[in-house]
Amino acid sequence: MTNQSDNLWLWADWPAPKHVRAGTSLRTGGVSLPPFNELNLGLHVGDDAKDVVSNRNILSQHLSLLSEPVWLDQIHSTNIISLDGHSLDTSADGSYTTKKNNACTIMTADCVPILLCNAAGTKVAAIHAGWKGICNGIIENAVNLFSKPDTLYIWIGPCISNDYYEVGRDVYEQCLDHETSLKSAFTQKSEEHWYCDLVKIVKIILNISGVGLIYECGLCTYKMDRLFYSYRRDGVSGRAASMIWME
Repeated sequence: MTNQSDNLWLWADWPAPKHVRAGTSLRTGGVSLPPFNELNLGLHVGDDAKDVVSNRNILSQHLSLLSEPVWLDQIHSTNIISLDGHSLDTSADGSYTTKKNNACTIMTADCVPILLCNAAGTKVAAIHAGWKGICNGIIENAVNLFSKPDTLYIWIGPCISNDYYEVGRDVYEQCLDHETSLKSAFTQKSEEHWYCDLVKIVKIILNISGVGLIYECGLCTYKMDRLFYSYRRDGVSGRAASMIWME
């Protein structure tokens, strides 16, 4: 599928099976007022709840979803829940399913949205990967949901890029404690500060986990302010949604 977009949605550009649908929302095309303009999908950021619900409905209708997405209560954890049953606990940073029309959905505003699909297109997953979740192993947890990592398709959605993501020693050291080879994803700025390449971190961990079929959109949430929300840039910010489902 080509990398098509409209004013609400960017489709994932990857060779996943055609019945697998995936991509991420843009910030345009909704009803939220500044500073959440326009298509904010997060209820937890201070926006008017009615506007957020309207935005969620607008997106669901735009994508012709047959069932309501399961919106997670994201807590920077490593918990990935199954959407195949009926779980009341949505405190998680990822979801997966083997059933059609279940839209695995995560929200981001700088962190890395990662969508996963097996080669047969019979299982899909979506995870929210910030540095805390990454250091605690959420990427490995997601890969372990699938039996053959070497045949997995991965799509990395928009996130903050290396040029704009400056971190302190705590983040730097925790990442290296998790995996020493992550050092190559950091560029030292001063004695206590580094620029961090989150996409490179994700790709290193995926490669170590046996995954090679990795596709990325290459878009920066911080830089592209007309298209994406960025918590690091704006402080008060809406949230985009990345989704994957099987038709």
